[in-house]
Amino acid sequence: MLRVELTELRKRFGSVQALDGAGLEIAAGEVHALLGENGAGKTTLVRALYGVVRPDSGSIRIDGELVQLRGPRDALELGVGLVHQHFMLVPELSVAENLALGERGGLLLGPRALRSHAAGILERYDLGFRPDLRVGELSVAQKQRLEIARALSRGVEILVLDEPTAVLVPSEIDSLLELLSRLREQGCSVLFISHKLDEITAVCDRVTVLRNGRNVATREVPGIELRELGELMVGSELPPPGQPPRTQVGPVVLRARGLTTPPLVGVDLELRAGEVFAIAGIDGNGQTPLEEVLAGVRVLESGSLELVQPPLALISGDRQRTGLVLGLGLDENLVLEEAARGGAPPEYRFGLVRPRELRRSASAAIERLGIRAAPDDPVRTLSGGNQQKICVARALRRDPCALIAVNPTRGLDVRATAQVRDELRAQAERGAGLLLISTDLDEVLELANRIAVLFRGQLYPVAPAEHTRERIGELMLGGAAA
Repeated sequence: MLRVELTELRKRFGSVQALDGAGLEIAAGEVHALLGENGAGKTTLVRALYGVVRPDSGSIRIDGELVQLRGPRDALELGVGLVHQHFMLVPELSVAENLALGERGGLLLGPRALRSHAAGILERYDLGFRPDLRVGELSVAQKQRLEIARALSRGVEILVLDEPTAVLVPSEIDSLLELLSRLREQGCSVLFISHKLDEITAVCDRVTVLRNGRNVATREVPGIELRELGELMVGSELPPPGQPPRTQVGPVVLRARGLTTPPLVGVDLELRAGEVFAIAGIDGNGQTPLEEVLAGVRVLESGSLELVQPPLALISGDRQRTGLVLGLGLDENLVLEEAARGGAPPEYRFGLVRPRELRRSASAAIERLGIRAAPDDPVRTLSGGNQQKICVARALRRDPCALIAVNPTRGLDVRATAQVRDELRAQAERGAGLLLISTDLDEVLELANRIAVLFRGQLYPVAPAEHTRERIGELMLGGAAA
C-alpha cells in the first residue's frame, strides 16, 4: 500500500527551477531514502509534502486521496510530520512548553497538566530528561529526539527527516538508525534525507535519487553498492578520500591563553601557519562559545586572545543564524565583511557599491564552488548546501592568514564536501593557519595535522598515535576526562 505519491512536481524560485517534474512514492512501513546533490530539489520536495511550499504544478496523494495542502497543519492532520534540518524548537522555553506548541489549546493547559502531558510523551519515547528543563540546555541529539517525539505524539504516521545525522557523532547516529528500524516495525513510513551513503545502506529499503530537480532513479537498497549510489547522485565517479596537507609548519598566527567564559575553562591553543589544527567534539561542549570568542563577539571572563598575523576569516557554524543575512542576495552576502567596514575595492568605491564589480565577484564565487544560483538570488531561496558554499566562498575570497572553519561541510553532498576540503587544504598549503572546529570525525581525520578534543569546555590534545576514529570517538564521549 502506498502512503505517499508525489507526481510531476514543479516549483520555481526566481531563476532557480528547484523541481522539474520530480516524484516520489513511499509505501507503508518503509524507510525510503531521498538522495541528491546540494540544490537537487530534496528539501523543496519534502516541504511540498509538508505543506510549506506550494508546487506550481503536479499532484500529491496521501493514502490514495488527492490533497491540496494549504500549510503544515493540513499535513499534520493527514499524518505527515517533518523534522527540519534546522530544529524548530524554542530554546528559551521548557521541554513541556515545546511539546505543547502548535497543539490546539496546548499552551492553555495549567502548569500541572502541561508537565503531566509532557511526562507521558517523554516516557513513551524513552527520553530521559525532565519536562521543566529548558530546551536550550539539551544536547543536539536530545533536541532531535524531542522533535521526533513531538511529531509522533501528534499521530504522525509518515515521518520526514531532513538531514537528521548532520550534527550527530557515530554513537548517536547508530541510536537514530535503530529508532528508524523500530518505527518501521511499528508500521510508520519514514522518508530519510541524507548525504551519507553508508547510513542509507544501513537502514533504508528503497532510495530515490534526484538531480537538477528531476528523478534519476529509484532502487531497492539491499545489495546496492556505495559506488553505484554515489555515481547515481553525482553522475560520475566519486572523488577519493583526501589526506591532511603536507606542509612546512611556520610561525604562530593565532594564540589563546586561559580562555574562560562558560563553559570554556582555561583553554590554551596556538595555531601555526601552514597547519590544520582540528578541534573535535560533540556539539554542546563549548564549540559555540569558542567560535564567538575567536570571532570577537563574546566577552571573556579571563584569558587572552592574540591575532599574531591578520587577516582572520571565519566560516560560521550556524549559516542561518550568524553566517548569512537571508534577506540579502548572494552577491551582497559575499561582501558583508567589507560592507561593515564601509566598503573596500573593487566592489566598493568611496563607500558606494559598484554593481558590475559586485556581480563579477559573485560570479567568480559561483564558478569556484559550484553554487547553484544567480548572483542576485536571495539567499533564503537557496538550499542549505548552497547557503553553506556561500559562507565558505566569503571566507576564502581574501586569502586569510588565519582561518577558523566551524563544521565547514555540514549539509554538503559528497562531491561538494570533497571540493570544500580541497579548498581548505589549499589554504594550508599556501601558508594559512586553519583552525577546524568539527563534529565530523571523518572530516577531522581527513584534514588535520594536529587534533584536540573539546569536552565540557576543556581542551584535550590527542597524540598522533591516537588519530583513529575509535580513540577520538572515545575522547569525545569523555574518555580523557574520566
